[in-house]
Amino acid sequence: MTIDVLPGDLLLEIFDLYRERVTRRPFGESDWPNWGWTTLAHVCRRWRGIVLASPQRLRLRITCSTVTPVETSLDIWPPLPIAIIYPPSRFISHKFKGEEREENIIAALEHRDRISDIRIFDPEGRSLERWLVAMQEPLPALTYLDLGYSSRRSLILPNAFLGGYAPRLRSVSLSGIAFPTFPKFVLGATHIVTLRLGMPSFQYPSISSEVMATCLAALLDLEILSIGSDLSPLSPIQTTSPSLPPLTRAVFPSLTEFHFVGIGEYLEDFVARIDTPLLNQLRIWLSMDFISGTHQLHQFVGRAQSLRPLNHAQVAFSNFTNTIILGSPARFVLDITWDRPDQLLSSVTQMCNDYFSCLSQVDQLNICHFPEDPGMELGGKNEVDPSQWLELLRPFSAVRTLYVCDELEPLVAAALGELTGERTMEVLPALENLCLDELGPSGSARDAVESFIAARQILGRPIVVQRQNQFHLLIRRWVQ
Repeated sequence: MTIDVLPGDLLLEIFDLYRERVTRRPFGESDWPNWGWTTLAHVCRRWRGIVLASPQRLRLRITCSTVTPVETSLDIWPPLPIAIIYPPSRFISHKFKGEEREENIIAALEHRDRISDIRIFDPEGRSLERWLVAMQEPLPALTYLDLGYSSRRSLILPNAFLGGYAPRLRSVSLSGIAFPTFPKFVLGATHIVTLRLGMPSFQYPSISSEVMATCLAALLDLEILSIGSDLSPLSPIQTTSPSLPPLTRAVFPSLTEFHFVGIGEYLEDFVARIDTPLLNQLRIWLSMDFISGTHQLHQFVGRAQSLRPLNHAQVAFSNFTNTIILGSPARFVLDITWDRPDQLLSSVTQMCNDYFSCLSQVDQLNICHFPEDPGMELGGKNEVDPSQWLELLRPFSAVRTLYVCDELEPLVAAALGELTGERTMEVLPALENLCLDELGPSGSARDAVESFIAARQILGRPIVVQRQNQFHLLIRRWVQ
């Protein structure tokens, strides 16, 4: 049986499965409008009829870009929704420029009632600035908005952007673009499900954490929220004082994912003002300079009961980043960046001991090292004091299984070897399984481990040592 004689409903199922596969590869992005349905429609009249009969299920869009003669495309196909895309492909560079080609986008924007998607990434912003002038009236059918810009010049969305009214908008992504009137705009776009705000530095003072929390509370359907900036604010941010009475927190009833990168003070004040009863994924990027100021973040994690169970933990080191991952699959990810590798271990130790009481619930701990520069050793050129490793392990009082990657085995083994007799119960008192990757048949590391295990055996708390040759593969699968 050839595919051409398959029943129509089965062909439609195949087309839909193909769409899902294409739109989620290679970048994991769903609902990419230019997935090649026009090619299927040109195979034969029967396929064309099946495709055009299911525009909603197959998410049919007429794509318009700088290389698309807009009017010609609109004449060929039925009056389907329009997706404006620049550059014309995720794989094509920004070589399609020029005033004539930019006119294709302007012409597409004239069909306001049919525009469903706008996805523009213009690094310099010059073309985008011109197109924004044509986006100051309502686009009632718009559901997906993605605007990206990477120049250092200020690019600010106008007050009249989209006429301040986008009733069907469900996904918004802004990168490097300021939107000072966003709190007002949200009042006319209350069905947003996914919101990613990559704000430039000057945006932070213009939208305070209090205003941000209040306006986002109006988005009852909001499921995914990302707030970030790579720069420091141009003016100080007023944060919540611990001595003030408890704030009345805004409730985000549908939020399941929250990502933040940027200013620690802003994060602290923001999470102090919100409750997220369904949150099950949290990822935070912070500078090491802010480690001592995460009290509100700690309380926020404690309130987010949907993040649990957090009974698996990973502490991962690279050259200039430390990552703490809780949950399996990962539910809470904290990335800490720093300028000095010699402060790596002390920074994460402080964080673990001072701010996360939930670590006492972890029963499996993985410690690994993924250096970008293989020649750079953990801790820089200075020898790491074994007591620092013991302090890192101390809060994990319920861990029964410990995995250590081969790069860190000598350091962790030396730390455990410092403990003798009853002192071996000071850290990891519940440990039952010690999984090592490349511990050799002899040497100081093995001697230290054997001494530690022998002491535990005498105390009636035996430990089983296992080899884990697939350690790195195991860790990467777990993080994903």
